[in-house]
Amino acid sequence: MISQENLINKNTLKQIFDTYYEALVQYANKFLFLQDECEDLVQDVFVGLWESEKIFLDETSLKVYLYKAVRNKSYNVLKHNKVKNKYAEGAIQNLEDDNLFLKQILEEEIVRQLYQAIEILPSRKKEIIKMSLKGIKNSEIAENLGIKLQTVKTLKSQSYKILKEQFKELDTIIYFLII
Repeated sequence: MISQENLINKNTLKQIFDTYYEALVQYANKFLFLQDECEDLVQDVFVGLWESEKIFLDETSLKVYLYKAVRNKSYNVLKHNKVKNKYAEGAIQNLEDDNLFLKQILEEEIVRQLYQAIEILPSRKKEIIKMSLKGIKNSEIAENLGIKLQTVKTLKSQSYKILKEQFKELDTIIYFLII
């Protein structure tokens, strides 16, 4: 079944495929329940066999390789499915949690209103606040804008006062939404 040089060529691979494909799919089906998934997995094993150019001394070592490869790939699929299921469960819980839903809406609305309020600020103050929201330090803002550090602090403080004033009404809305 294996060529004289013990390398797998195209004809040999087809012969091996024809001989073991169905048995390997059935073996994979012991671990995985979807037939298509099992067939894809076994085909991947044969692609890996072709690409690896492995050398097998006899048919027994070839069989061992094929069954181990199917087992290992099945294990990896199961591990991956477990991660996907865990993520899906968390996503479902988040979707079912009304409090989380309201919190997310509230957060999005606050962020939207914050950026709306920032757009109303004078250009230099707007620029400083936007840079600050990106995590840029006051000293870096001063350097980037070519102004003194104290000017940045003063303009930032003035901007916060303006924004705080605009959000006074929002405090009441948030209070009633939380209750």
